[in-house]
Amino acid sequence: MKRYILILMSVVMMSGSCSAGNQEKISNGIPASEIIKSLNKGKPVLLKDKIITGDLDFTTIKKQGVFSSSMQIAGVDQPVTFLNCIFMGKVITNGMQSQRQVRVHFESNLTFEACDFRADADFDNITVDGMVNFTGAIFRERAMFNNATFNGRHNYFTAISAEKHFSMQESLVIGAMDFFKAKTRGKLSFQSTEFRGIARFHNLDCDGRSDFSLTRFRDDALFTYANFTGHFGFSDAVVYGRFDMNNVEFQSPATLTSTVFYGPVTFEKTSVKGKFDVSRSVFYSGKPAMQEFRTLEPGDFVSEGTKFASFNDLNKD
Repeated sequence: MKRYILILMSVVMMSGSCSAGNQEKISNGIPASEIIKSLNKGKPVLLKDKIITGDLDFTTIKKQGVFSSSMQIAGVDQPVTFLNCIFMGKVITNGMQSQRQVRVHFESNLTFEACDFRADADFDNITVDGMVNFTGAIFRERAMFNNATFNGRHNYFTAISAEKHFSMQESLVIGAMDFFKAKTRGKLSFQSTEFRGIARFHNLDCDGRSDFSLTRFRDDALFTYANFTGHFGFSDAVVYGRFDMNNVEFQSPATLTSTVFYGPVTFEKTSVKGKFDVSRSVFYSGKPAMQEFRTLEPGDFVSEGTKFASFNDLNKD
C-alpha cells in the first residue's frame, strides 16, 4: 500500500512539473497580431527571447496612405526591435488591399538581431529610413529583400545564415552594407542593386550560385577571404571604388565580363577552379594586382577584348 502511494505521488509530481514546463513555453510566446496591435497604438516594439506565432504581416498596420490608384503605403513610425526571437510564421511586408498593392515604410530603425525565421522572410518593397540590423539572423526558408530601399547610414547582415534562396535584387542601399561572415546555402542574388556606401563581403561563404550582375557600387566593394562554391557572376556591373578580391576561393568558374572598374582592382592570392573570365571588361586604374593568383590551367584566365588603362593615359594629348 505504501509503495502504491509513493508511486502515485511521483506521478502527480511529474505531471505538475510537465504542466509548469508547458506553461513556461506558452508564456514565452506572443501572437504576431499582438505586435501589430501595439504598433497601431503608437508603441515601439522591443522583444527579446520570444517565440512569435502566426504570420507577422506589417501590411495590416492601420496607418495607410494612398500613393496612387494602384499603391498605398503602410507607415511604421516606431522603432521595431527583435532580439534573439523565433518567428514560427511568415514575416510579410507587401500585399494587396482594396485592389491596391501595399508596401511598408519603416521610418525608424529596424532590428531582427540573432532571430530565427522558420518560414519565409518576405521584406520585398520595404523602405527603411533608419539603420537595419539582421546580425546573426537565421533564414531557414526564403529570404527576400527585393526592390528594397535602405536609407540608413549602416545596414548589418553580419554573420547571417541563409539555408535557401537569399535575394536582394533591384534594391537601393544608401549607406554602408555589411555581409561579413555571412553564410548562404542556396542561390545568392544582388542583381541590379545599387550600393552607394562601402559594401563589405569579407569572409562570405556561399555554397550556391551567386549573382552580382548589373550591380552598381558607388564606393568600395570588398570580398577579401570570401568563398564561392557555385558559379560567381559579376557581369555588366560598375565599380567606382576599390574592388578587393584578395585571398578569395572560387570552387567553380567566375564570370566578370563587360564590367567597368574605375578604382584599383586586386586578385592577389586568389584561386579559381575553372574559367576566370574578364572578357570585354575595362580597368581604368590599370591592370589588377595578381600576385600569387592561381588557376588550374594557364588558359583558364580569359581576357578577350579586355582593356587596361589609367587616368593618366586619358589625360594625354
